[in-house]
Amino acid sequence: MASLLDREIGNLFAPRKLEPPVDWAFKNCVLRDNVSELPGSLKVFPYAQEPLNSLIDPTVNKITLCWGSQSSKTTTMYAGIGYLLSEFPKDTLWIMPSAENARNFSKGRWLPFIDDCKPLKDQCPISAASGRIDSDKITNMRQEFLSCTLTFAGAGSENNVKSAPVAYLVLDEIDEIDPDIRLAALERIKGRREYKIIQTSTPKEETGGIWEEFLYGDQRKYFMPCPHCGKFIDFSWRQKDKDGTSRYSVGFDEESKLEEGYDFELVASSCYYRCQKCEGKILDAHKPTMLKNGEWRAQNANAPSSHRSYHLNSMYAPAITFASLMISWLQVSSSMHGLRKFVQGNLAEPWKDDWANQEQADSNELELDYQQGDLRGDFRVMGVDTQTDSFWFVVRGFDRDGSSYLIDCGQVASFGELDITYDLHKCHSAIIDCAGDRTGEIYEEVFRRRSKWFGSRGWKNLQGDQPYRLQMKDPFTGDAKGRGGRSKIRYLHVNKTIYEEELARLRARQISGFFTFTDTPQVYYDQLFSTYWTKETDRSGHIKTVKKLKRSKGDHLWDCEILARALSKFIGIARVDRQDMPTMVDQKIEKKRDRSSRNRSSTSFWG
Repeated sequence: MASLLDREIGNLFAPRKLEPPVDWAFKNCVLRDNVSELPGSLKVFPYAQEPLNSLIDPTVNKITLCWGSQSSKTTTMYAGIGYLLSEFPKDTLWIMPSAENARNFSKGRWLPFIDDCKPLKDQCPISAASGRIDSDKITNMRQEFLSCTLTFAGAGSENNVKSAPVAYLVLDEIDEIDPDIRLAALERIKGRREYKIIQTSTPKEETGGIWEEFLYGDQRKYFMPCPHCGKFIDFSWRQKDKDGTSRYSVGFDEESKLEEGYDFELVASSCYYRCQKCEGKILDAHKPTMLKNGEWRAQNANAPSSHRSYHLNSMYAPAITFASLMISWLQVSSSMHGLRKFVQGNLAEPWKDDWANQEQADSNELELDYQQGDLRGDFRVMGVDTQTDSFWFVVRGFDRDGSSYLIDCGQVASFGELDITYDLHKCHSAIIDCAGDRTGEIYEEVFRRRSKWFGSRGWKNLQGDQPYRLQMKDPFTGDAKGRGGRSKIRYLHVNKTIYEEELARLRARQISGFFTFTDTPQVYYDQLFSTYWTKETDRSGHIKTVKKLKRSKGDHLWDCEILARALSKFIGIARVDRQDMPTMVDQKIEKKRDRSSRNRSSTSFWG
């Protein structure tokens, strides 16, 4: 009897057997089919195992995940938080970019995750009245477990993150969270000896976000043995050949390159990853074994030992093929908006702003051998910037592949002169800035020409990072909800940030297909190169990129080019998201051809 009692007492005070987070997650975490393509018991990808297990390393306080899309970043994160709350319960603060983000995530993913995870569900208080989980204590934004509390917060205000101290701090998508809010959140763990900071994001800029945090840490990358030579390599988007020339790491059949575009079926069937060591062709079928035998290697020996930072692009994701990435790249390569999204989302790298400041000295290299007024391009657009007493304009011709040609530019005093210019150059559409103190007048003028003219307004950003948004607006009441008169004008809201980036690369010839005529006036180049960007430190010590304007140059023709380019994309010229459907240009061509076939005596520009 005494020996049994001794054993029970011994078991009570015996050292706790620690279960690794990876094993705990596989045994206790279940993913539902509405949140994962691999429903059932959580299967932790090989590259996610070390970041998860580092949660129980007492020497690690900060974990930074700079990972690409579909790499199980979010799943890895909330499996890790679930483990900590279950096995080492301490008060936790989970911050997301907005309260709406936090509420939707908690309701749609986190609470169902708790319901399916027995150790976490056992931590939930039970209502004496209903015998079920107490819904007053387990809510969307706050869960009062038996041994700790988890609070979700949006990053819209410092007041949302100021409260009692916490031991675990989760910063989710930190590039969307204001730096001052992050600093306020870090105050919540100040003075604690044992704490964990887990931060994740898709990188946006080089400074102030997840990329900067990754560089502060030990900069771990995942290396795997090549199936051909056995040497360890990492997946990178670009590499250098033996001669030192940069090339894409993903190769494909050269015959897929057509005169216009690519044969994407041939690209898809022939894609492979080129080993940096032996040039061997690595296929998607090789990835599972490579991942299983891979390992994380730190690249920054000078980092604090307490900060582990992990970088992983989408090439590692089992669900993403080399072909799908290469096809996406080829489709977006002519669009700054698409390239930015690809680099940030798939490569998990920041969008670098070295494109922004180009010297005007080489501007004449944009010029082709044609004269001002020569009709170039299949579709001609006029972009107009409104001033108090005049209008600045550009006329630019666009080919259907996106190449464009400056036809005319200048300043006029009246709408009548704009009409003469429009007709002279046989324009097909025009867009004019309606902001400022002449809004009512411009609305009425656009209304008179509403079959061919668009009103517009430029914004620094549009909701959801849209490149543009179309409204139908009553020109006399300003109503855009259908309550005004029956006749409306087309009003295009333009995301200037996107098109400024694209135009900056075009003027620098980093993207081909942007041309000017021989002996283009100096005023055009002065204004095209008047906009530049610089880094400045604000009062809080944060580095920000600020757009500036060269003194006495003006940027009216720059704005005209922005509007013309936005309208060309809206119309459908060089739009990769419309490759499988006829563009408005194509539709106009077909209509012209139809009329021509019905009336052979008429002439047609499109014929």
